[in-house]
Amino acid sequence: MHSRKEQVDQLLINAEQALNFLRTVLDDLILKQEVYNPKIQEEIIVAQIAYKKHKAVLMNIRNLLEKRQFDLPQALSAGLSNSLRIRIKSIIERAIELDRLR
Repeated sequence: MHSRKEQVDQLLINAEQALNFLRTVLDDLILKQEVYNPKIQEEIIVAQIAYKKHKAVLMNIRNLLEKRQFDLPQALSAGLSNSLRIRIKSIIERAIELDRLR
């Protein structure tokens, strides 16, 4: 049981690190944009919205884990793990796409 909690906690840390990487790439892209480019500007806006949504979900998961009084049920733990893996992949893919625009 303890390993499920550790797995979810580690995936949450990894997701937060990926989100920080996305924020860094996004900030760098905004700073380096010398000429207004509508395509890049649209990508920046979409990435900012995605960043906010991912951040909110991660904060909600973190709050859920901190406030729980009992161990996570196996189904919830598995669902959170799968969700976090998919989210991490999505965040990293978005950061790589933005990095190519720099």
